[in-house]
Amino acid sequence: MNKELKILGLRTFGHNKAIDFINKSIIMSKTSHAYLITGPENIGKKTLAVDLASILNAKPNKDMFDNQYVIDISSSKERSRILNGNHSDIKIIDKEFSDQTNRSSLVISIDQIRQIIKDIYLKPFEGEKKIYIINQAQNMTESGYNSMLKILEEPPQEAAIILTAPSIKSLPSTIVSRCQLINLDYIQKQDIENFILRNFDIDESKSEFISRISKGKIGFAINACNDQTLIDDYFQTILKFAEILSSGIDKRFNYARDISSLYRKNKNQVYKELSMWLDFWRDLLVLKNGLNEHIVNQEWREMILKISEEIEIRKILDVMQEFKKSIKYLEQNGSPQLIIEVLMMELPFVNMGKISDVKPSIIF
Repeated sequence: MNKELKILGLRTFGHNKAIDFINKSIIMSKTSHAYLITGPENIGKKTLAVDLASILNAKPNKDMFDNQYVIDISSSKERSRILNGNHSDIKIIDKEFSDQTNRSSLVISIDQIRQIIKDIYLKPFEGEKKIYIINQAQNMTESGYNSMLKILEEPPQEAAIILTAPSIKSLPSTIVSRCQLINLDYIQKQDIENFILRNFDIDESKSEFISRISKGKIGFAINACNDQTLIDDYFQTILKFAEILSSGIDKRFNYARDISSLYRKNKNQVYKELSMWLDFWRDLLVLKNGLNEHIVNQEWREMILKISEEIEIRKILDVMQEFKKSIKYLEQNGSPQLIIEVLMMELPFVNMGKISDVKPSIIF
């Protein structure tokens, strides 16, 4: 294909390098049989995977002036079919949900991968390729990885595999080496704020707040715009941190037990909360240095300032290191309850009397 290519209907936002790469690979006829999309949670990996699957499954057409080729994936009906599992050629494989237990499994099972193997060699029914999106591929079992490797080593010509994962380190190197890598990075705060103002009926104050706490993750920003409970949870979590700092060892150990229980059900949620803890301590450090306008949790500035007055800079730095080490130990499959218990014992004690009457400066 020698002419320019225009892709219409993309849902992916803020990842122009990734889209440009995909565009050029199609123009040069160098698309891959397997892609690995990496990046933090809520950065847009699954959205890009669905866009990419739709692009690979479409046939470019010349525009009315014969000046460029066009791929139009704007059909919302097709996208909803993909997301609902009703598309005959594009399938999303994720952790299975059990109606009996009312929760998702912890892994992508070998049976799910075997179903791909059984289906992938069949001819596409309505498009150019059969495409399988394995979302959060780090949740595959070892036997699943081995079976997937066989597909990647001998891929059918009319099929493609798209994996998503937090990083290349979260998958076996044998899988990574057989995929075309696409890494997604954080999006600028102002870009997210502009996106919210264009696409949601939300005022500038709230859009600034959401774009700030989203920390470059467009998925979180969209979810927060659609679900007020995420904002409520944010305020409650910050208040919980302050209460833990003013509590005794019993409450801290109860918190460790709760986090351990949550970790078995939803690791990502635990990592998200630990990240919020780090933001909280970073804000304490920033306020200790008089940089009031640079904190993440602006709405809790008065409370965080009062807490910072009771803790030395050296201790703040030490606690931040402890949180980073705890995250690393969790990633290395250490005992969640023991790791968080040790972490809780490292936290300083703060007089609750100084902060009990402090409320956020804005509540949406």
